[in-house]
Amino acid sequence: MKFHLRLPFFLLLILSTAIAAQTDTATLESRLAKLEQQLARIEARLGETGGAGDLAPTIKEFNILNRQLGGDGKSPPTLVQAGGSEPKLTISGFVHTHAEFGGTPDSRYNGINNRILLRRARITTKATFAENFELTVQPDFGNNSIAGNTAYRGGFADAFVAWTKYEAANLQLGQFKSAFGYEQLVSDTKTPLVERALPSDMMTVGRQIGVALLGSVADKTITYNVGAYNSNGVNNGNNDNSQFMYAGRVGVTPWSKGTDKLSLATNGYWSNDTGAFTGWRTAWGLDTQLTLGRWDLNVEYLHSLQNRLNGTGIRSDGWSLLGAYYLIPKRLQALIRYETFDANTTLSGTTSATWIYGANYFLKGDDIKFSLDYYLGNPAGPLKQQGRFMSRMQVVF
Repeated sequence: MKFHLRLPFFLLLILSTAIAAQTDTATLESRLAKLEQQLARIEARLGETGGAGDLAPTIKEFNILNRQLGGDGKSPPTLVQAGGSEPKLTISGFVHTHAEFGGTPDSRYNGINNRILLRRARITTKATFAENFELTVQPDFGNNSIAGNTAYRGGFADAFVAWTKYEAANLQLGQFKSAFGYEQLVSDTKTPLVERALPSDMMTVGRQIGVALLGSVADKTITYNVGAYNSNGVNNGNNDNSQFMYAGRVGVTPWSKGTDKLSLATNGYWSNDTGAFTGWRTAWGLDTQLTLGRWDLNVEYLHSLQNRLNGTGIRSDGWSLLGAYYLIPKRLQALIRYETFDANTTLSGTTSATWIYGANYFLKGDDIKFSLDYYLGNPAGPLKQQGRFMSRMQVVF
């Protein structure tokens, strides 16, 4: 039986050699080496197994490899080849589809009706070079906003080059998230609720075009991120004046044990602007995160000041508190968050407050996740006790 199983392996090696012959010598040698290593592992397992039941995992691996190379005569070969000299090229992405029903729990939902929404649809291409350089390009083809857009249009979420030789000092240049706001910096596929907290959306500056230095020291217990940005938003090559926005964040993890840990951080930014807003802006914030067994606790406070060159300045405050508990470990999570935002602390009637009750069901970790939230809010203005159901299906590939 072993002889008959080995014969397809040698035929597979011949087939893979014919496919690789279309590439240059370096690529040929690299691919053959990888195939030989995998075939050697399969043959080694064949020598260690006895009955047909023991051979089943090995036969399955062979069938998958054979199908990827087109050896089954049915499937086209799966051949992804880097176009340049990069030794590693990966393609991934994710899709967020929403269904929303109800009223206006905060100002972001003014004029938003019941709807089904393609919230985000992103494809990420990452190339890694042996010289410690990485290229990341992530276009977004979804709505990419809570507000309704009349036509979806492609734009870059991230597009930057990074130098990653030293863990303590990575350099990024391009468009990426600026170093302000804990929840804003959390990946879109890792946010605990369907949407970020109102103060996070209203007071942070999100993705910008600029340069940043970031890293971790002291066995990753201290992290930092500092940068200079045009401060004119995403997909905008303009700078409204010859000055930059400066942002920075420092975090520390004073305690950790396995997956349990406590993290603390402070961050802020400063910007001198000319245009729709002329003057200078400053902001600062504090946040902490605690993971303890099945429990997660996140707290974030943000404060900002817009000092207009002509006119009255505006001070804003906001904070959020989130608690989460896994009812079924790694499968079903219950969440509750309270958030409040005061758009102008010097005026009355500018404060919003919202309770959010949510649940996450992880069908396959974060790769396939279903979220259902209920927002109950008192937005600034005459509306009171506004409820809205929010649901999301997340697929990551």
